[in-house]
Amino acid sequence: MMTAIRSADEMGQPAVVATPVAVSVADNHAAPKTPAPVNKRAVAQSFSRAAQQYDQVAQLQMQVGQQLLAAIQSPAEQREKIVALDIGCGTGNLTRHLQPFCDTLVALDFAPGMLQFASEHHGDSIQHFICADADALPFAPASFDLVFSNFALQWCESLPALFHNLFTLLRPGGRLVFSIPGDGTLRELQHSWQQADPFHRHVNTFVTAPQVCDALQNAGFQLYVVQEEPVIMRYASVRELTHELKTLGAHIVNGERNRQLTGKRVVAGMLQAYEKLRGGDGKLPATWNIIRASARKPASD
Repeated sequence: MMTAIRSADEMGQPAVVATPVAVSVADNHAAPKTPAPVNKRAVAQSFSRAAQQYDQVAQLQMQVGQQLLAAIQSPAEQREKIVALDIGCGTGNLTRHLQPFCDTLVALDFAPGMLQFASEHHGDSIQHFICADADALPFAPASFDLVFSNFALQWCESLPALFHNLFTLLRPGGRLVFSIPGDGTLRELQHSWQQADPFHRHVNTFVTAPQVCDALQNAGFQLYVVQEEPVIMRYASVRELTHELKTLGAHIVNGERNRQLTGKRVVAGMLQAYEKLRGGDGKLPATWNIIRASARKPASD
């Protein structure tokens, strides 16, 4: 079944969607903003191009997503008329597994290509597809009982502002369950680039688990759990790693980086530095430091 994809400007007023919420946040104690602006257009285009191949290489993302699903209460324990939102739904391959936990499921992504793929393949289990940016969510207060996100919120400009907004969008007692790559992710790749080009950033910067905790608590959430787990993937070559990042659409770099073409000598230096990390199994390590969080809006605030 084909389900219509709506942009934030075209949504109108369906049952769970109303006027946009504008949340003004002034909280200097919470987690800092992302170190530098994210080129959202480039990220969205990258993920749109990756849609057809994404699920073939997203084993880690799916594994972490399944762990998040396990953190949600069983359907029998849920209240009636549950409305759930998946931010950064991607291909919808994980989103569809939220259906047993809710009555209405909203899939949101800022990459049109991802939403098109999701609607074509999982339109039978997902009721609404919305093309919008998580930094400007077009929903009314108290629209959702569950907000879910897997490997997406790291692209937001400010986690404190985002969490304040999500707190507003959740109904009392609502849950926020998400994962993001944390500080230390791709540390081997970053170290190797620094050896070859110490003046420019070639790998994204990520928040720490304490920053996530602070931002959630300052937004008003009660924390169930915030876990940090390093997962080391193994690759035959740096090219295999970088090809996977590109296929995932995750090769866009935030922060200050060299806007000029990287010279062959610098690339060769990076490759040489990374080769020194090759293990006894003949493979190169790449660390993903996964932060998983589950929080709740108090039943009365």
